[in-house]
Amino acid sequence: MISTFILFITAVLGFLCTTLMFGKNKYQEHSLINKYLIIITATNTIRFFVYGFAQAYPETDISKIITVLDVSIIMLMPCFYLYFTNIIYESKFELSNLLHFTVPFLLGSLFITAVCVNPDLSNRIRKLFFITVILFYVVYAIFGFVLLYKHMWRRKTVIKAIQKQNDLMKNWSIFLYVSFILVVLIRATTGIFVNQTVSFSSQHVWIPALVWISVFIKIILTPEILYGYNLLNKTIDAGSEKLILNSVWSIESTSIPITSNKDKKLENKMKPLLRVYLHQIEGLSFHTHAFRNPDLSIEDMAAALKIPSSHFNYIIKYHCNESFSDFKKIIRINDATKLLENRYLTNHTVESLAIKVGFSSYNTFIIAFKNITGVTVQEYVKRF
Repeated sequence: MISTFILFITAVLGFLCTTLMFGKNKYQEHSLINKYLIIITATNTIRFFVYGFAQAYPETDISKIITVLDVSIIMLMPCFYLYFTNIIYESKFELSNLLHFTVPFLLGSLFITAVCVNPDLSNRIRKLFFITVILFYVVYAIFGFVLLYKHMWRRKTVIKAIQKQNDLMKNWSIFLYVSFILVVLIRATTGIFVNQTVSFSSQHVWIPALVWISVFIKIILTPEILYGYNLLNKTIDAGSEKLILNSVWSIESTSIPITSNKDKKLENKMKPLLRVYLHQIEGLSFHTHAFRNPDLSIEDMAAALKIPSSHFNYIIKYHCNESFSDFKKIIRINDATKLLENRYLTNHTVESLAIKVGFSSYNTFIIAFKNITGVTVQEYVKRF
């Protein structure tokens, strides 16, 4: 049966997504675990597996389990809202987050209790539960839209590597938000018009399963979304033998066409040296305090690396997606975040932090910090 096959395929993809979040990806990074996204993927994996099992083995009576799973979907909307909040602010778990699940838990408990105590009122209770859940979804859909529109869909920066991740997260959040709304609409309309009963039903559940298949495939094919916004810092922290700033470097080809005859001659000489130079640049950037010099120039970098300045200038011009000025900002802001995490502001001011990491002015530092991290210094400090 095609519907059973679809349900099992969805469950398998959901299992792969959940496993991916617990395992390593191409960056060898372990910090991909977002508790709310895991709840979403794991819950749907279990649901679709049980639905598929019920269809494949109809003689097995698991109607009570299916009822509990149908009721459990009310828990998912707060998970979506908290997931988006988490990737925007990267906040730690707080007990107050559990308040979002108070209403769903009470509604689900009351529904299951009422159905078990008085089965004769089952249809009436299901209708009341259905209407309440729809209203609950509408409220969270509005809250979620406002949150996403203000903090994700309009997020901009002049740093190309970071804007690339911003655009990726914007498209992902739109995709996920629309997918969930679509799933709710499908479940509601199939309940009302197809099953002719005002309630969620596990019949025709293969239709929303198709939407979840697309969500799971998106996660598997684009693991970068699991990092949230602060991809650069997280890949820097991961520290591996591979190049860290993959989104900054243009390795396989030049970032702009080479038109100068002098640079064309230099191109052949640079090809075998490019990766070696990039590793040296990253080593100088993250394992020394060279960038704390506010007057750091291309000539200074070349001298520190003991390479010709023409070679370093060639790399920045043709194999770096950022200007040298923006590249310095990325390194300096990363330096600033490490100082903040070590509680630098306990005994110092933000102004002294700006000067320490190499910025010539406080305002330039504040603007660069918000552009690169997506939050203010004060908001960043609250995380620790």
